[in-house]
This record gives sequence, C-alpha cells and structure tokens, in this order.
Amino acid sequence: MSDEESSQEDNNGEMFTTDAILSEEIGSAENDKATTSDAADLLGLLARKKAKLTSSSSKRSTKRASSSSSSRTRPVVKLMVTSVSRSYSEPWRRKPQRESSGTGFLVAWENDMQQPIRITTNAHVVRNATTVRARASFGPHVVSCHVEWLSLPLDLALLRITAGDWSDFCKGWSFDIAATVDGTAALAADNNKTIDDTSGNNNNSNNNNATKLLTLSTGLPKLDENVTCVGFPQGGTQISVTRGVVSRIDVDSQYVLRIQIDAAINPGNSGGPVFDEKGQVVGIASSHLRGAGNIGYIIPSKIVSNFLQMCQDNDEVKVEDRFSGLGALVVQEESIEESKHVPGIPNLGILGSQTLESKALRHNLGLDELDILGGVRIVGCLSNSSDSSDTSDRLEGDDVLLSINGIPIGMDATIQLSETRPDERINFRSLVTCQRVGTFYTHTSFPLRLRSLTLTSIASLFIPGSKVTLDVLRRKERKELSVSLNMSRFLVPQYDDFDAIPLYLVVGGCVFTPLSLPLVSEKKSNKSTSFSRYYRDQRLGNEQMIVLSKVLNDEVNVGYHGWKNLVLKSVNGYEPKNIQELVDVIVRKMEGEMMNFRCTVVGEQDADYVICMSEQEVIHSENRVLQRHMIASWCSMEAISKELRDEIEKNEPSETKRRNAYHTMKGMRHVLERA
Repeated sequence: MSDEESSQEDNNGEMFTTDAILSEEIGSAENDKATTSDAADLLGLLARKKAKLTSSSSKRSTKRASSSSSSRTRPVVKLMVTSVSRSYSEPWRRKPQRESSGTGFLVAWENDMQQPIRITTNAHVVRNATTVRARASFGPHVVSCHVEWLSLPLDLALLRITAGDWSDFCKGWSFDIAATVDGTAALAADNNKTIDDTSGNNNNSNNNNATKLLTLSTGLPKLDENVTCVGFPQGGTQISVTRGVVSRIDVDSQYVLRIQIDAAINPGNSGGPVFDEKGQVVGIASSHLRGAGNIGYIIPSKIVSNFLQMCQDNDEVKVEDRFSGLGALVVQEESIEESKHVPGIPNLGILGSQTLESKALRHNLGLDELDILGGVRIVGCLSNSSDSSDTSDRLEGDDVLLSINGIPIGMDATIQLSETRPDERINFRSLVTCQRVGTFYTHTSFPLRLRSLTLTSIASLFIPGSKVTLDVLRRKERKELSVSLNMSRFLVPQYDDFDAIPLYLVVGGCVFTPLSLPLVSEKKSNKSTSFSRYYRDQRLGNEQMIVLSKVLNDEVNVGYHGWKNLVLKSVNGYEPKNIQELVDVIVRKMEGEMMNFRCTVVGEQDADYVICMSEQEVIHSENRVLQRHMIASWCSMEAISKELRDEIEKNEPSETKRRNAYHTMKGMRHVLERA
C-alpha cells in the first residue's frame, strides 16, 4: 500500500474519532444542564473542541505527508562526476577533463552479501568517468562510487559504493551494518523496508530517518497520469521536484520503449526517479527534446528491471563480441578496474520492414486470398552463416511477419500496447527490444545464487536464450518460426567504449580511422552526415568502414591538403576489411615505389580519388609529421593484430626495442624483415 493510500485511510479513521467525541460531548451536555445554563456557551464550547481536534488531525496528516515525501527523496543522490573522454577526430589524444553532475537512486542488490545496495542512474551521466561521488539529498554525506555495470544502448548504469566508504554510507543513510550483512534476503524480498528494520517492527522511533529503498513499478503508466520527477537539475544545489503528466508512450530510434512526460527534465535530472501517483518508480529521467517546450523522456521501469536482472545474472558481453568483433582489439591496463557491459539491444536479424497499406502489394503477397488484414513485409535479413551452432529458424526476405508471440501486427507496423489498453498502439519491434539476448555461461560466470545448481539445470535455464514465436507468411504459405534474438552489431559503431574505440593509422600525414558515430558527431561537417545511410547496416563479421578522416599537411602530401571524409577502397590493389588488415598490408605487403590509396565519396562509388605518394618520401617524413603534431605512434596499438604482434615479438626478443619498433612504420618493417 502506498503512502498516499495509507494517509487517506488514517484520515478517514481520524474523522470517525472526531465525530464520536462530539456525540459524547453533546450527550454529556444534554444530561448535565445544571453545569451550563446558556445554550450559546454550549455551542461555542463544542465548536472550539471540534476546531482543536480538526487542527490536530491536520497537523498529523501534514506530518505524514512530509514523511511520505521524505521517503521518496531520501534514497535519491546527487552524482558528481569527473570524466575524461577520448577524441575520435584526433584519436591519439584525450579530451580535457570535464566535470558534470547527475542524479541516481538506491536499489536493492541481492548478489552481494557484503554490500546489498547499488545506485542506478543513466549511462551518459557516468560514461568515461574517472571519479564518481554520490551526495545525499538530506545531509552532508558524500561517498565514492565505481561504475560496475553499463548498458550504453539502453543508457543505464549501476554503481557500487567503494569498500572504503561503505561504512560511512551506512551511517550517513541510517543503515545498520550488521543487519545489512545478515538481512539481505529480507531486503530483497521487500524493498519498502529499511535495512535496519528487518524485524518488521515499524514502531521504532529510530527508523523515522532511515532510508527506504524505492520500488519499481511492474507496469506502464496510463496517459494523462500524474508523475513526479525528482533530481538535481541545474539552477540550484538542492533536490528539486517537478510534476507533470504522461503525454505519450512510444519508441526511440532503436525501437526501445520510452515514455514522454511534460514534467520539466533539465541537465542534472538525468538518472533520477520518476514516481507515479502510488509512489512507485515508473521510470528514470533520461533526456529532453531541445527547442521544444516540456517534452521530456524517461526510461520505463520495465526496461530498468530487465537491465538490473541482466546485471544480477552476470550477463556480460565479452570483448570478443564488441569493437567490430576484433577479439584482441582492446588492451586494458591491469591497474584499471573496467566496467562490465550487458549485451546490446536484441533484434530479429532483419535489415528492415515495410508497411503493407498498399492494396496492390497485399494482393501480390497473397494476403487477400487468406483474408489477412495485418502484417509487415521483411525487406531483407542478415546472413549469419558463420554461426553454425545456431540451428533456430530465420526470417527471409519477402516474408510477411503477421504476429510475434501471438500478438498480431497491424499493416502499419504497430501492435496493441497491451490487452487492457487496446486503443493505444506502438511499433512492433518494441516486443523484441524489451527481450534479452541469450547467453552461454561458464561455471565461474554463473550468478552466485545459481552456482549450486547442476550444469544440466543451468543449461535448461539459460542456454536456449531469448526466443520469440513468429507467425509468418512465406510464399503464400503460413509458417510458425521459433527465432533466437541476436544482439545488434552495427557496421558503423554507435557507442564509445561499447562497440566503438578511437583507432587510427597515419601514413604520409593521411589519417585513416574506422567510421563511427562518435567520429561523425565530433566532425559535424556536411559531408559526414552523408554517412547516415550506413548507420542501420549490420556487420556480418569483423568488417569496418575505413575512412580518410583528415590530412596533416606536409610536403609529402601536397595536392591532397584539405581532403577528408573519403571512404577507403583499396591500397595498392589490396582491399582491407578492417584497420588491422590495413596495418598488415602496409607493413608486410607493399611492393613497388609508390603507395596508392583509392578512395571514394559516399554516393559516388564508381568515382575513384587517388592519393599517390612515394614510399621512400613517406618513410623519410614519418618522424617529422609525428613530432610536429605530437603523435606518439604512427598507429594505435589496438590496430595491430595479434598475429602481427606475435611475429614481431618472435623476431625482437628485447621488450624495449620492441616497444620502440611499434612507434613507427619503418621500425615495424625493420623487425619483420629479419624473418
């Protein structure tokens, strides 16, 4: 029962008590006329008593309302973040240090017996963070945090309080440390309880200032339902509360469910809870629409719960499946504790869909013959022949998708929001993006609560992964398919440190780098926006789109100054499919006196732009170009494949000389020539 409902019930009981007391006073007055001879005095006495009782009831109601408001704001924290981002336009350097702030709130965490509390916020609040400090909303209590889990596609993050500050956290937020360790199960079962109230005794006056963990709503709020947004927006230092209504339930550009509200969401609100009328969290404040009035977006609690469950199950996407599938791509310093990432947004493995509002097209596909009114046409599917272990059904191009898990799809590519809300519709892909990508576990990666189970029972729970049942019309015959959901793997990486990383290669002052959305957002030029046609394309393996990012002007590249945003097609006849292959071609396979880079402009694939430079001039100018622009190495270490590193290590046993060789193309060639 919510705090508002509880207060209402108490108020009704209070009015009953007041009326009973007044009846007793009137009866007593009628039976004792000798004590009061003036009827006016009697009425005045009764009126004063009624006013006194009403005032007392109002004060108690106000106190309960204040307590209810405090129970909502007390678990909310202000996050003070220091971050250092990587540069994609100049990938050999870092951007200046930046300070920002956001909001988070406390949630129960059953996987950690020692620290059963975490902080939930938006991923963009703590991305690339070097330090994160959480400040209480009710007092001068500040603790340090570590980013434990991230989902950049869902824009969600989970923070863990550092071990050194855990004791201070428990004291500042009025948590009992002993009960915290022993009462984890009780805490997880009832998030409305305070951690130091595991006995169930609510009459203890010491619990009035204790922090209660917030409860996530299990459903979607209704249109025009009142919501309250709590956070620390710009314009002040204290906690802020704004109210509004639910304006719309829709999907974002990735077809993930989102809720639009008209309550003010400003910079600093990100990561804060949004409450419904019952005091439950219906979502997390995420963003607002620039240039529009009172259009804010929140991440629904359904998506938040799914993210938290993936974290609880230790559902981590490994580095081999990130960064364009180049397994040994990322080299992390052992001293840095890296955040874990949950899998990205699932999809059906399709390239797109087409609505069927055309009567002629519906007749051509055979829908009229079967009297089928809905459905969408699949325009194409991804080829996944490299995964021979997956024997599940697949969609094909020209299939007509009629329903997902028994939910019919309209000809406009929408479905009913729910059975109880048939008049509200939403894009059909929201049924897929709210699911989980299947995961295969090793025993050491099992969630703690599952390690006691047998391998057979674990397999029955997890190995099949998330599957959906599809009703499909294929070549005018209906079929039922069971399709496994795959993680989206974009040809153009979209998220820094999830599927994108700033890689580069400098040859004769020409800077080549894989195309990514972070690179495009930094360049902000007219030509770079033409790459948008590739943003939705999915990669099949470890291919990348290599582009000429810029030219560092030098005598060796006269005639090409100002060239940028060109797509690399070939180098001396070789067509590298990713930057590791490009490095391999340049240091091992270059023959002849000239280096010929053939590039093209987006939309002009038949037009070649050639960069031709003398190989000897490129080698002689290498140190000059690198020193002039303060570039430590001719390519990023992650752009060197594992095979190439192993060969260099074999030919050069000295670690010092080997490190120096990596800094220049000439040095790497010299080591390889020894073989």
